[in-house]
Amino acid sequence: MGRVGMTKGLRTFGIGLVLTSLVGAVPLQPTKEEFLTKIVIKSLASWHYNPPKIDDAFSRKVYALQLKRMDPQKRFLLREDIDTLSRFETDIDNELALGTATFFDASSVLLRRRMIEAQALAQSILEKPLDLNSEDSLSMDPDLQAFAGSKEELRQRWTRLLKYQVLTHLQDLKESGIREEAESRDSTNKGKAPKSAAGEKLTAPKPVPSVKQVSAESAEAEARKYVSRSVRRLFERMLKEERLEKVSSYLSTVSVSHDPHTEYFKPEAKEDFDLSMTGTLEGIGAVLREDDGFIKVVSIVPGSASWRQKELKAEDKIIKVAQGDDEPVDLIEASVNEAVRLIRGRKGTEVRLTVQKPSGRTQVIPIVRDVVVVEETYAKSAIMTPTGSRRKIGYINLPAFYHDFGNSRGRTSSADIRVELEKLKAEKVAGVVLDLRNNGGGALDDAVKMAGLFFKNGPVVQIKDQKGNTTVLNDQDTDIVYDGPLVIMINTFSASASEIVAAALQDYSRAVILGTDTTFGKGTVQSMLDLDAYLPPAFASMRPMGSLKLTIQKFYRINGGTTQYKGVIPDIMIPDAYSNLEVGEKVLDYALPWDTVASLTYRKWSKSKIDLPSLRKKSAARQMADPSARQIAELSYRMQKLRDRPFISLQKDAFFKEQETARKETEKFEALQKENAKVKASPLALSRPPVDSISQEREKKWLDQLGRDFYLREAVNVLGDMVSAAK
Repeated sequence: MGRVGMTKGLRTFGIGLVLTSLVGAVPLQPTKEEFLTKIVIKSLASWHYNPPKIDDAFSRKVYALQLKRMDPQKRFLLREDIDTLSRFETDIDNELALGTATFFDASSVLLRRRMIEAQALAQSILEKPLDLNSEDSLSMDPDLQAFAGSKEELRQRWTRLLKYQVLTHLQDLKESGIREEAESRDSTNKGKAPKSAAGEKLTAPKPVPSVKQVSAESAEAEARKYVSRSVRRLFERMLKEERLEKVSSYLSTVSVSHDPHTEYFKPEAKEDFDLSMTGTLEGIGAVLREDDGFIKVVSIVPGSASWRQKELKAEDKIIKVAQGDDEPVDLIEASVNEAVRLIRGRKGTEVRLTVQKPSGRTQVIPIVRDVVVVEETYAKSAIMTPTGSRRKIGYINLPAFYHDFGNSRGRTSSADIRVELEKLKAEKVAGVVLDLRNNGGGALDDAVKMAGLFFKNGPVVQIKDQKGNTTVLNDQDTDIVYDGPLVIMINTFSASASEIVAAALQDYSRAVILGTDTTFGKGTVQSMLDLDAYLPPAFASMRPMGSLKLTIQKFYRINGGTTQYKGVIPDIMIPDAYSNLEVGEKVLDYALPWDTVASLTYRKWSKSKIDLPSLRKKSAARQMADPSARQIAELSYRMQKLRDRPFISLQKDAFFKEQETARKETEKFEALQKENAKVKASPLALSRPPVDSISQEREKKWLDQLGRDFYLREAVNVLGDMVSAAK
């Protein structure tokens, strides 16, 4: 069935008809841009799951998104420019029908002129020392500010932005050991490890860099020179962009206006996408997207260098990239393609990412590039034993839904889960925890089969296509592999196939779902269409045309509700650092809405009744009484406040204080998850035992992390409540 969220392509004869029908709809000698625009629009109208009517309302959507993408931080265009462009707001639909691009041309010319002006403005500001001691602040949310009304207002905006960049570099200098002469250090704490509230050492002390003292003026001048070089490279990159690159970006905007997972790929970008899907790319293993002028981490690939290094997280913004010790390159306003090309590299080489955490803290993360260690993506299990108890709880971790479609004897996630369940049953476990946290999905066939391991047979998920036809995917196997108490762990980054499994077992009342407020909410299927493959012979000279990824189907639960947009709401909630962040499908532009289809007939699990009100009450009482749980909830709230603050101070001392606060809050949260270990994790006989010392060390580290996982501890406690209630 292919991957959840991605099919191998649409029917060839259908696409051929779509593109052939264009021959009579374009001029005899169309330009490549005209022809490409026609093909994209026609394909979207013919194959998208819910194609909007191309009218004035759609035109307004494209117009608003294009302005947002052109100048996300509102630092180039003036209000008078927006007034000039506003006349095109309801004309884009007509232009798309004709294959013309008057709005695109006018906006491109205007933006380029303003960029050239901004380049000169920024360099002039950086020629003189910046006042970092007076009260000033920078707005962090572009939605809270309008476009500048005058060039003087724009100059003030650029001055604040450059101050922020200078202060950020000064912060980097501080952390590298370069201090201003006026600063002092508390030598009594030099080199000591941080401690928990109980006074225990949490981590080994980091080496304290030798301190080099410089004057405040010298530090500011050095930081200003660095920012000047960075800004120069930024403008060189933006101003050298070729027209076809801009056209591709505009067509992507038109596509994304259908839904956030529909996108046009120029030929080179399609190659990058293919590499990212194979899992063999030598790099860091992070899925990226553009977000208001920043490069944001969407997810971390299981088994990748970032996954093993563990510091880079989803929702981090990558603001700079450096090759080893080289000077970093600014990624502000960069495209994902540019970011990928800078981050990718040979196995064994180091890339240093400067990231902004959701709390606002900036941090340099060094990662040694490597290929994905496939073994790390496989399902694996352990025995969890609560302190003071003889009860054994089975634990299975599944980082992704995998299926080797090219090898009939290859491993599949559903078959591996079956094996792990059999091993746990042999250990006579009292219950099982299935961990789907951070699992972004994968093979749909395995999601259906996996859900079926826990009940006799019946429907698992519904799929609806563009024509409104609904297909039901059933578990056909009447064999129940495991019929005992079951808890499924989810979080904000559980998506697609993970949501299908969690939703089905929740609807059957077969499992208790434990996690954060909701899962990601991606309930759609995409298909990749290679436009070159279907060009009529008369237009072969137009190649390469690129590809179109478009949404073609939508998932629905067996109770009729879609997993799209709202995701899966857990039965028992437990906060984490991302609980209060705006994450998931619901925050993406033009996401398809939540809706329903007819509920299916299915028989709920009757072997053991789950008393959810009682389980919730007991879990809430434990969380209220547990110091770690209370502190995690409090830290989550404080980190939300840090993230949501509308302004960042540009007064030097206040800026450093804010950064220090963010650093401490982040470190407290990380430390809390290493305290109060009350669960022992023991290995099982692995289906493929570690064959070398490196694998053995990974296994040992994994078991240690399980024993310190606060969320897993609560899942084990909930299972204990379920077991006790069943006696």
